[in-house]
Amino acid sequence: MLSDHAAIIACAYGGGCPVQDMVVAARGEHGRVWRLVTADGALAIKELIIRQVRAGATADVAYQEAVLATGLVPMPRPVRTSADEILFEVAGHQVRAYEWVDLLPVDTTLDPAVMGATLAAVHLVRHTPARPVHGWYTDPVGALRWTHLLDDARAAGAPFAEALEAEIPHLLRLETLIEPPMNLQSCHRDLWADNIRPTPAGGVCVIDWENCGLADPAHEIPMVLVDFGGGDPRRVGLLYQSYVDAGGPARISGYGCFTMVIVQFGHFWESAVKVFTSPNTTEEGKAHNLDRMAELLDLPLRVEYLEELLDTVAAVH
Repeated sequence: MLSDHAAIIACAYGGGCPVQDMVVAARGEHGRVWRLVTADGALAIKELIIRQVRAGATADVAYQEAVLATGLVPMPRPVRTSADEILFEVAGHQVRAYEWVDLLPVDTTLDPAVMGATLAAVHLVRHTPARPVHGWYTDPVGALRWTHLLDDARAAGAPFAEALEAEIPHLLRLETLIEPPMNLQSCHRDLWADNIRPTPAGGVCVIDWENCGLADPAHEIPMVLVDFGGGDPRRVGLLYQSYVDAGGPARISGYGCFTMVIVQFGHFWESAVKVFTSPNTTEEGKAHNLDRMAELLDLPLRVEYLEELLDTVAAVH
């Protein structure tokens, strides 16, 4: 277990001796976050399930540090090892470190004006070079792949097979709206509510920057509108107006601006089905992915909702 190597990790990242047991504080799709308290302070140690390469980690930290330098986006500071490396290997585990920031649970009712201003501050950082465009944010799942996923779900006797079959026509309709990103710049690319969190001191903290890279900022705005707008036109309008007033450079101009939301919703489904139906997935893993699918079904994405969002932001324009 990674916690058996707490002292080695603390030493690698220039901390003092651990003064508390290292414990898991959070679990995400790409890894687990451990809280490591040393004599010199607390660190967030991210254990990477999906391993990174040195060049990728170096690029994402360069962007994070450019955003940090503005002083306008609250976020954890990446911590390098004493050898000036970002990634560290110990007993077969790959980890990276951040300063520890106390976070509160996800709250989609946060002040929409704060959300809009925070997003604008992120988009105003024009950092180069950037990590390349990635298909997770631009490419549809596609009809053939949906057919195969449904076949796999049925063959595995998955309890969600019927729900997936009913959802696929809606997902395919959404995929007809996607457009290639045009105005590319460095973006976070994962600005869902899980990654814009309230803090005990007030305000918010933007976390999980490892997936950052080139994207169209106009395609990223709807992610925040969907999660923090809550389907309330007033909140959506306030958030978007705040983004514009704070100097946010992008504008939502049509259905194509929802590309990143549409594509990621599809890939969330694809990933959850793939993991659930894999013979190597544990019961814990299956339960986790059932929860993911329940969330997707609880607030399904529909073209009619996107039309309502367009009407709301058009009033701001």
